[in-house]
Amino acid sequence: MHRLGVDPKGIDVIFVSHLHADHSFGLPFLLLEYCVRYERREPLYVVGPGGLEESVMKVCELAWPDMHAAGIRPRVPLRFVEVTEEGEYRAGNLAFTAIPMRHFDLDALGYRFDYREKTFAYTGDTGSCEQISRLLAGVDVAIVELTHPRTSDDPGHLDVEDVIHFTAELRREGALVLATHMSATPPPVAGLTICEDGETYYV
Repeated sequence: MHRLGVDPKGIDVIFVSHLHADHSFGLPFLLLEYCVRYERREPLYVVGPGGLEESVMKVCELAWPDMHAAGIRPRVPLRFVEVTEEGEYRAGNLAFTAIPMRHFDLDALGYRFDYREKTFAYTGDTGSCEQISRLLAGVDVAIVELTHPRTSDDPGHLDVEDVIHFTAELRREGALVLATHMSATPPPVAGLTICEDGETYYV
């Protein structure tokens, strides 16, 4: 974020889809910034599945045991919103919908919310399931996982054929469809944008 000129203090809500390390272990490093560099009065909301707060606090303690022992804590009011079932929730001023996804046996979530008159949806990690269609219906921006560039029988992740299927209507209607979480670059798909680190996408 520093390299890209992104101010971490500009983040108000963090959405965690599930508690695998590649989706949640970055939080100790962000919170470290609030221990040693930043301070703010406005709450920082962290949204995720049940057990989120305990998991984050445990990882932070393991990451910085000396700071924990010294009583050094992030200088920002932390607010955790734990999602235990499908429904409507709120993180500060942001209302959102959380929908359980199919990611092996984990509690995994997709999110949908409105911001600046646009509707956004994020699948998180998921295998093929009917919930994806409900999550993505009519959105302006869809952020979808695309782990496998070829057909796969992986039950916990999407392949390129799944993404083509679930985003067909959105791409026809000109929505911004962003692919992430790729194990390799998939073949070109009309209307599908392959995300690259550090890039900015506009809708």
